[in-house]
Amino acid sequence: MIILTVIMGFIALIALAMPDLVLLGLFLIVPGIILMVAPTAFLYMASATAIRWLLPARTGVKATVLAFCTAGVLAALVAYPFRWMGEREYRASIQEDVVCASLLKLEGNIRLERRDVLHWKRGQTEQCDELCAALLLVPGVKSVTLANGIDCQHETTWKLVPRGSVPNKRLKPINPEEIFQHYPIEENADRLGGTRIHEFHQARREQLAAEWNLRLATRNTLIARDVAVAPDITIVITRSKQDSTPAVERVEVLGQSGRTLFRRSLVEHAVVNSPPYIAFHPSMSNSRFAIGRTKYSTGSRRERFDPIAELIENVEGLRQTPSEDAPRLVKQRLVEALGNVASDSDGLELAVPWIVGLGYQTPSDKDAEIVHRIVADLRVPDVGEALRRIYPKTIPLRYRSILVQRIIAQQTHAEDRTYFASLLSKMPPGTFADMTAEEWQVINDPSLRVDSAAFIERLADLGKPGVQPMLEILQHAVQTMPKWHQRKPVVQAVCRGLARLGPDANEALPMIRSLFEQQRCPITNSAGDALAWRIAMARMGLSIEELPHPPSWKEPAIAKMRDQVSRRLAKYDPEAGLW
Repeated sequence: MIILTVIMGFIALIALAMPDLVLLGLFLIVPGIILMVAPTAFLYMASATAIRWLLPARTGVKATVLAFCTAGVLAALVAYPFRWMGEREYRASIQEDVVCASLLKLEGNIRLERRDVLHWKRGQTEQCDELCAALLLVPGVKSVTLANGIDCQHETTWKLVPRGSVPNKRLKPINPEEIFQHYPIEENADRLGGTRIHEFHQARREQLAAEWNLRLATRNTLIARDVAVAPDITIVITRSKQDSTPAVERVEVLGQSGRTLFRRSLVEHAVVNSPPYIAFHPSMSNSRFAIGRTKYSTGSRRERFDPIAELIENVEGLRQTPSEDAPRLVKQRLVEALGNVASDSDGLELAVPWIVGLGYQTPSDKDAEIVHRIVADLRVPDVGEALRRIYPKTIPLRYRSILVQRIIAQQTHAEDRTYFASLLSKMPPGTFADMTAEEWQVINDPSLRVDSAAFIERLADLGKPGVQPMLEILQHAVQTMPKWHQRKPVVQAVCRGLARLGPDANEALPMIRSLFEQQRCPITNSAGDALAWRIAMARMGLSIEELPHPPSWKEPAIAKMRDQVSRRLAKYDPEAGLW
């Protein structure tokens, strides 16, 4: 028996050390089953062996049977308190569902307590999400107070007021169209093809987003205040999922007096099994062993609980049907606003949301023309993030002067300047052979240049006359930007520009070599930076044998560097860059 226990212990050790081997063994059935049960079998055999050791040797088989029975009983007794505590926690977490005979009607001030805040994205707690937006549109609702966090101490009251009655801070709900993700599946969905279902859902989302944009541009203003108002109705959404405690998902609607008007819950808990065993949890990426547990649940197996869906099903007016005409009206009003150059039309607020609504696909010719007009109109701020959806890397040549004007504009954010400069740097070769006064302003103004460093590379379009400006910019960066992360974009842009010029930049070699060979090199911060500059110097006319390297390098390292530079030179592409 001892020998068998040792063998089983060895097999259990293999299974615990390499759980993925168990999964592989299951393809062969018998080996996998042996490995899967080995840890549990070893525990019981080891316990039985210890008990058998205490019994008289002459009792034989009867003692062995008694030892195994005793081991099983002792294991069950040890596990029973944990099972009992788990079942008690599970029962204590259950609250009886309260179902309404008819749809609930919400009126007045609504308090929405989101106790599932730990599952939200960063920053989402301060925003009016899809449920908040849907509640604001329910007839009779005056305001929605969001109370977030476990203790619900962070409170923000959102309210729709007539446009013009308060200063417009341009607040808006975050993705109100996401409410459709919580809608139940349509009755006729199985009769529609997958493509038609997707088109239907996408159209509905676009309609609701357009409806909200139109509402905020014409009829209402969304305001937020960090002051809570006395609620007429309180909605509490709870989600608690922590290790070793019951997982509770619950939505409740409480009246002004605190009476529960509606409640739906899903409580799940994994309770330690008695007698205990070691369970195998297979996974393609993370197979593991754990204490065996029995799952308790108030719902059906693998039920998915969606509190917002429960509210939609049981609250009157929360289910929305957006106008099919909303997208057309948004575009019409936007075009009218773009045509009215005499004043700042309210319709210009629709510009950025309209571009966002185009998605990540190439717009039609008509839509592309509207996008061009929007970007060209400096009355429309903050277009960078929306434009990035349509033109992530390259943009048509006709945007050249528009992007330069956007970079120069004072209201343009640094992130947008960087993006616009990147688009300019990707324009066809020779585009900037004849730079305009505004483009030179971007190059010569240090405050603009630091955010638009990528554009420096296009000084290469000037040919030899572009070398001296690049060297002056590099020298200025080295002298005025002590930290690498500050001068890095400028240094890399100059490196790419000189590499583009090739032999025409030969006159820059003395200065570049001088900077490169300094003990604390100001133009490199990594091996990748050093390689890029060596490629640039080789492109500028320095032979590979003359490329600088640390004096401590041995011949194999030097040969490896030269070979690396040679291979990169052979496939050099100015559009691909050096990094």
